[in-house]
Order: sequence, then C-alpha cells, then structure tokens
Amino acid sequence: MMQTPPTLTTRTTAAGLAVPRTRFAGAAMMAGAAVFAAAGYFAGEPSGTAAYTVSNVAGLIAIACVLVGFGGFRRRYRTLLGRLGAWGIGLVRFGLLATVLGYLVNLVGPLLPGQAAAAVAVVGIPAWSLAHLMYVGATVLGIACLRSGAVPRLVGVPLVCGLPLLLAGVGLGLAVGGTAATVITWIATEGQAGLAWFLVGLQLSRRAAN
Repeated sequence: MMQTPPTLTTRTTAAGLAVPRTRFAGAAMMAGAAVFAAAGYFAGEPSGTAAYTVSNVAGLIAIACVLVGFGGFRRRYRTLLGRLGAWGIGLVRFGLLATVLGYLVNLVGPLLPGQAAAAVAVVGIPAWSLAHLMYVGATVLGIACLRSGAVPRLVGVPLVCGLPLLLAGVGLGLAVGGTAATVITWIATEGQAGLAWFLVGLQLSRRAAN
C-alpha cells in the first residue's frame, strides 16, 4: 500500500484549508462593504441620536469584516500584484485603522465631560484625515491589479477610481451645497468604497468556488 509523502500531504491539507478561508474572507468583505456604505450614508446624523450611534457601531463592524477580506485578498494575490500591490493594500489597511479610531472617537467623545470630550475630538481630526489613505491605497492597488491582470477589469477599475472620484466628488459636493451635496459626497466616499470592496469580495468568493 503506497503512502502519501509527508510534504504532499501537508500541501494538500493547506490547499484544502485555503479554500474555506478564502470563501469566508470574500463573504466577510462583501458584507462589510455593504454595511460600510450604508453606515456612511447616516454618518451625518446629529451626535447623540440613535441613528448616529448605530451608524458608528455598524461602521466598526464593517471595517473589521473588510480587514478580514483584504487579508484574504493579500494571501491570494500577493505574488501576482508585487510590491505595488503590497503598498496599495498597506495604505488601505492604514486608512481603515484610522477610520476605526475615528469611529471610536465619535462614540466615546459624547459620553465624556466637556474638556475630555474636546480633547478626544481633537484626536478625531487627524484620524479622519488619515482615513482618506484608504482611497489612495485603493487607486494604487487598482493600478497593480490592472497592470498584472490578476483580477478582472470590473474589479480593478473601481479600485483605480478611488482617489480621483474622492477628489472630484467632494469638490463637486462643496460647490453644489444643500441636500444634493450630502448624496454626492457619500457617492464619492463610502458609496464608491463599498462598491469596490464588494467586487473584491465577490472575486475572492468566485475564486474559492473554482
């Protein structure tokens, strides 16, 4: 009776474990992307309201799911995307972690007394500023995806549009003003990020299924 070499058994086991991990990462990313986009739409609600609290808590959960997704995406595609892709994913992750800090400031700040709340609010300024690095990273990652052909263009193009759409949309929102500005700004930020991440998660799920 022939025995399977230990090295072959180890590789087979690792490959078998990689499929459910990739599938889970894809599903987590799709769910996180959808929740992040929805939470962002209600982020402008007044502080202290139920909608404000729910949007920030949902945002934290969504970011956790998206980070899991990007971890799976990195494991699956890091050799194909090269250094440029690694930089892109790194910037996205940094922006996401800054967003986590921003959400925590939003939740904790209103619960603190006056001076402490003001001090925490100051921390939120650089946190939300650095959060925009996720859009810079998305564009860098998208360029790496298109250059390598590692993923379909339907996935790479929305990533590339991350930073340009952010700059154009926010500028247009400021110029338009009013209720329309809220919608335009959301499309240029959480809306487009949620769509791009959802497509990344879908790609991961499809690769796991194949």
